Amino acid sequence: MKTNITFLSLGPGDPELLTLKAVRLLREADIVMVPATTGRDAAIHSRAADIIGEWCTADKIRYVALPMQQNRDAVRLIYDQMCRQAAEWYHEGLRVVVAVEGDVSIYASIHYVLERLQALAIPVEQCPGIPSFIAAAASAGLSLISQRQRLVVVPGEVNTEALRGQLTSQHVVVIMKLSQCEQELKDYLRQYPDTICHYFENVGTQEAFHSCSHDVILQRQIPYFALCILLPT
Repeated sequence: MKTNITFLSLGPGDPELLTLKAVRLLREADIVMVPATTGRDAAIHSRAADIIGEWCTADKIRYVALPMQQNRDAVRLIYDQMCRQAAEWYHEGLRVVVAVEGDVSIYASIHYVLERLQALAIPVEQCPGIPSFIAAAASAGLSLISQRQRLVVVPGEVNTEALRGQLTSQHVVVIMKLSQCEQELKDYLRQYPDTICHYFENVGTQEAFHSCSHDVILQRQIPYFALCILLPT
C-alpha cells in the first residue's frame, strides 16, 4: 500500500519543539528532503538538517539547494525538480518526507511543490508545526493576544497608515520576513517612539536574540530569520 508524501513542519529551529508525530514520521521515512544553501566555501548548510539530526539518519537525507534570491523563476525550477524526484520516489513505494522550516501553511513557498503533487493525483499530507511567532512570544513570556484582540500577520511589509490604524484598534501585529522591510520598520519606530516592539532573531536556536529597545533595533542589521511583534499601547 502506497503512502502519502508528507510535508513536515519543523518549527522555528529548536529540535525539542518538533511534535511527537514529526519525530515518528522522520524515523519511518525512507527519504527526507531538506532545504539547503551552498556557502562561499562550497559547503552545504542546512538548518533543517540540523533540526532533525537526532531523529533522522544521514543516509535518508537528500539536500535540495535553494537559491537565496528574489528570482522566483530560478526557485520554481528547483521546485519543479523536487516535484519530479518526489513523485518518482513515491511511485517506487518509498516513504517521502519534505522537511519545511517553520510551518508549511504559513508563507511557505514550498507549498508550490505540494500543489504540483496534488495535481499529479499523488496524495500528500501536511504535518503542522509551531509557528515562529508563537515560539517567539513564548520565549519572551508574552500573552500574544487576549480577550477580543485580533492578531494580524503580515509578510515583510510595513504600511505606516495601516499599521498605526491596526495598533490604535488594539490589534497585535506580527511582521514576518522582516529583512524585506527593515528600513520601513525603523522609520516607523522613529516616527512613533511609543510603539511597543518585540524584535526577534533566529528564534529557537543558539543564536536567538530578543530586544524591546528601539535604540538596539534601530542599530541592528536585520537578518533573514527575523520577525517582530508589535503590541498596542
